[in-house]
Amino acid sequence: MYKFDNNEEEAETAQPAMSSLNEASKDIMSIVVRFCGLMLLFIGLWIAIQVFNEALALYKDPGNIERVAIAIEAGSNIDKSIAPIRDSLLGVNGNDSETKMEEKPNGIRISYFIAWVVNLLLLLLLARISLAAIKTGGELALYDAQIKKFARQIVNSSKKE
Repeated sequence: MYKFDNNEEEAETAQPAMSSLNEASKDIMSIVVRFCGLMLLFIGLWIAIQVFNEALALYKDPGNIERVAIAIEAGSNIDKSIAPIRDSLLGVNGNDSETKMEEKPNGIRISYFIAWVVNLLLLLLLARISLAAIKTGGELALYDAQIKKFARQIVNSSKKE
């Protein structure tokens, strides 16, 4: 009786199958990473364009900030809180200040300036987020090129040693 040694044959055939499965999974992951990178890149570009458009809209019509100022005043009552201090500095009586506020609602309002600061900070935050998305998306889209460059640097440094 002769016995065949199947263990060696299985080991030899299993090795190429595992390497092809490994290569296929690397290719699929590379495609997924690149696709996610491109999506992130385009989302970042879209956000940057929207931030630019909003900044231009505020430049063309600064009256749009009035909605934010009204919301800030409704939430904090900062103009009503500052009115007695302003009136005391100007030397106006308490009764006159109420009638004055009713007659002239377009006086200097702190909420208007706070609305500008809040709006500009929000635009800067969105611009920063869009730039980070563009940078990260570009790096992910060029994933293979960066990995190959890194591998070459490792090989070159190991040759020097």
